[in-house]
Amino acid sequence: MSGLTPPAAPDVIVMPAAEAYDFEYFRARVDAVLLSRSIAVRVFRMPLLAVPVGGIRRGGSFGADSLAVALAVRDVLAPLSGFPGARITWQCTPRSSYAVEWGDRPPVTWLDDNERLAFYGLTRPALGLEPEPDLGHRDRDRRSSPAAFSCSSAAAYNRCPR
Repeated sequence: MSGLTPPAAPDVIVMPAAEAYDFEYFRARVDAVLLSRSIAVRVFRMPLLAVPVGGIRRGGSFGADSLAVALAVRDVLAPLSGFPGARITWQCTPRSSYAVEWGDRPPVTWLDDNERLAFYGLTRPALGLEPEPDLGHRDRDRRSSPAAFSCSSAAAYNRCPR
C-alpha cells in the first residue's frame, strides 16, 4: 500500500435558484415554470443553476472539473424530481471535462444552434432585455455567452446548459 489516501468528496450544497451566479442568464432564456423548479448547486464556492427537464426542455447538463465533483453532483441531482437518468459523461467541447447530464441524451452533433437551443428549452432573450456584461477593457464585439459554445448542455454549458 502506498499510504496515499483518495481525495475527500467535495461538498455539494443545494441552494435557492436565485443564488446561482448564472441565474440572470437563464431567467432571460428558460420558461418561468422550469426556472421556478430549478436549483443552484454549489460546488466549492460557486453556485450554478441546474434546470430540470419539462415542457420543451428535453435535457440538461452540469459541468464538473473532476470525476469526484461529477459523482457528488450526480448523487445530489439523481433523487430530485426533474433530473431523470442523471449520469456522468465526458465532454470534449468547449473544453474536455466531465459533466452530469439528465433527461434525453443530446445528439452527437447539432444541425445548427436553433436545434441545440430547442433541445435545452432555451430561447433567445428579447432585444434590450439582456443586461450588458461588464467586460472591462475587452473588445465588446468579441464577447461570448455560454450559448455560443457547442456544449451539450448549457452552463452550462459548463458551463453547459443546466
